[in-house]
Amino acid sequence: MNELGYVKQLNTNRTGMVYKFIKNGDVFIHTMIVGDLLCHLGFTPKDIVGKTLHDFYPITYANIKHKYYLQAWEGNYVQYETEINGIIQVASLRPVFNNKEIVEVVGSCINITEKIALQTSVSKKNNLASSNSGTKNLMLKERHFVIFVPLNEIMFIERLGRKSIIHTMHKEYATNDSLAKLYEQLDVHFTFCHRSYIINVDFLEIIEQRGQCFLGHFKNNKTARISKNMVNELKDYKTY
Repeated sequence: MNELGYVKQLNTNRTGMVYKFIKNGDVFIHTMIVGDLLCHLGFTPKDIVGKTLHDFYPITYANIKHKYYLQAWEGNYVQYETEINGIIQVASLRPVFNNKEIVEVVGSCINITEKIALQTSVSKKNNLASSNSGTKNLMLKERHFVIFVPLNEIMFIERLGRKSIIHTMHKEYATNDSLAKLYEQLDVHFTFCHRSYIINVDFLEIIEQRGQCFLGHFKNNKTARISKNMVNELKDYKTY
C-alpha cells in the first residue's frame, strides 16, 4: 500500500487525527494533519503545518512527544498514550522508507477519553460498597446562589455553547461549569457517552441508531447523543 493509501485508510477508519512530519536538523516539522481530534484539542491545520512540537504545545508535553518522534525517526514503529487538556489519546507513529532511508513519519491518534471514563465508572460500580447510603448532590454556584441538585434525579448533562445544561425529571439547570468539572462531583452511575454529554446510565431507556448516529432516549422524550464506540460499552454496563 502506498503512503497516500495508508493515510486514507486511517481517515476512513475514523482515526481521531492523522498527520505527517519530517526531520529538519534537530527538530521535526509537521507537513500535514487532518481529523476531528485536532479541533477537540483546540487547533486548526494552520496551527500545526510547517511548525515544530514546541511551537504549539507546552514545553513539557512537547518534550515527551519529541522523544517518541525520535524513536520513530530511528526506524521504529512506536505506540504510546498521552493526555493533554483532559483528552487521553493513543498515538501510533509509522516511519516511511525510501531506498532504506526514512523520509517521513505518518502518525495517528485516537481519542480514548470516553472509553477510559466508562471503564473507570464500571470499576467504581463493581467496588461500590453496599453499605453506601444517602443522597449526594451536584453543587452549582451561580451568582449569589448555591444550588444542590440530587444526583439520583439527574438524567444527563449536555454542553450547549458555553453552558452546561443539567436535565432532571422535572427541571433544567444551566451553569458555566465545564462537563469535566461537573464530572468530578458525579458518582459511579454517570459516564461520558459523547464529548458533549454525560449521562446517568440508570436513566437510559433506549439506544436508537439513526443512520451513522446514535441517540439515547430518556423519560419526558429527552435524548442525548452517544458516540458509536460507546454503544457496546453502554450495553455491557446496563446488562452487568
